Amino acid sequence: MIRCLALLMLSAALMAAEPLRIVCVGDSITQGRAGGGTAVPTYSWRYPLWQTCVDTGRPVDFVGSMITGFEGSPTYAPHSGKTFVNHHEGRWGWTTRGVADALVDASKGWTADIAVVFLGTNDKIKEQGVAPTLKAMGDIIAVLRTRKPTVRIAIGLPFQEWEPFPALCTAYVALSKELTTVASPIITVATSDGWVSDPGQPTALTVDWVHPNPKGDAHLAARVFAAIRPWMQQP
Repeated sequence: MIRCLALLMLSAALMAAEPLRIVCVGDSITQGRAGGGTAVPTYSWRYPLWQTCVDTGRPVDFVGSMITGFEGSPTYAPHSGKTFVNHHEGRWGWTTRGVADALVDASKGWTADIAVVFLGTNDKIKEQGVAPTLKAMGDIIAVLRTRKPTVRIAIGLPFQEWEPFPALCTAYVALSKELTTVASPIITVATSDGWVSDPGQPTALTVDWVHPNPKGDAHLAARVFAAIRPWMQQP
């Protein structure tokens, strides 16, 4: 009885709290697309992440200057009586540097309590190494902290099985440890466990080796939510 009462009180407190502002930053994997013709719709991991956040009872606002998918948005069904607001900072085909530069102005219209960043897929890491990507990621972190010094940041590690992405994962982990602070912690989110890129396999998590299918989006969202869940109870 006491435990049930405590859970009810916690749920009520979460529902009464101010909405937690979450910004999702990335490339096509984050933006998603409407599809059409030969293109398959991709919903983005943002959608199942939002659904899971709604299920916790904690109000959340997804923020960002972008409001559509690539070439239009897929249809996002309501969840638990709520409507998905398609705000984000995902840019189809962009590099980490391109997104970092765009955020300087794009971030002026919002403030985030939590930022989730998935970037690096479009960078020329094989030719240039990881250094330019790490520099751009550091600049993204700086911009986010300029908007809110206590922003909490989660860097999604690449799920691609082939090089140079495993090396980039290692580099992101090191960067997060270097730049994390007590006021603005940075964590990394492992995503490659159980990942199957080959769309020809029955357990495939992509539509084309790179862009996640709905099962892939759910895979990413589950790991992101598990990583940021401790922050959900914070203001």
